Amino acid sequence: MLISSLLYIIPGIKVDITFTIIKLTRYTSNPSNIHFITIKLVYKYLKDIKDYRITYYKDNNHFISGYYDADYARDIITTKSTSEYLILLVGGIINWKSKLQSIIAQSTTKAEYIAINTVIKEAIYIKALLKELRYYKQNKFPIYTNNNGALLLTKNPIFHERIKHIIVKYHYIGDLIIKGIIDLNYISFKNQKANGLTKPLNKSLFNDFLIHISFKSS
Repeated sequence: MLISSLLYIIPGIKVDITFTIIKLTRYTSNPSNIHFITIKLVYKYLKDIKDYRITYYKDNNHFISGYYDADYARDIITTKSTSEYLILLVGGIINWKSKLQSIIAQSTTKAEYIAINTVIKEAIYIKALLKELRYYKQNKFPIYTNNNGALLLTKNPIFHERIKHIIVKYHYIGDLIIKGIIDLNYISFKNQKANGLTKPLNKSLFNDFLIHISFKSS
């Protein structure tokens, strides 16, 4: 019941607790005392930030952008990696997701490469929706990653021989870049706004994550 209540609010507004709750759901069938303590801390945290809201800025120059990351083989049971992404519109977050990958990646680069596919599918959908509403203001949809290896794979077909065992559907990313639909860019770990969906953060980095997604007190 405690976890179900938290799962109910995550899709709407609570991106900041997504990582923690998803981890806790993997132990619902056999929870330990530490899991109950963690849940209580989450509820205390929610009480402390009850006045926080996602903020959007009308004059934001960076209209829409996406950020993605992957945690390599951190699921203890399956050794699968998790894909995470978030999408910002006029400075505030509008969409996010954290999900186990369907196949087992054999390196960090491959895990990130597969994660790109997840965020790009969502970016294409959002771009089409905004165009239909006549509210899309960019030529390309910028997406940011802090994994240089995955970035090189998408932009240089020569490297595809090394990952030919990965399902073909993940290779259409390069075609979208060539056509100018998606603009994939490298950023540093410090500026990776999806970090809060990927791994546990210390207090300083977590506060940076809240700032990145424009989650602040109203």
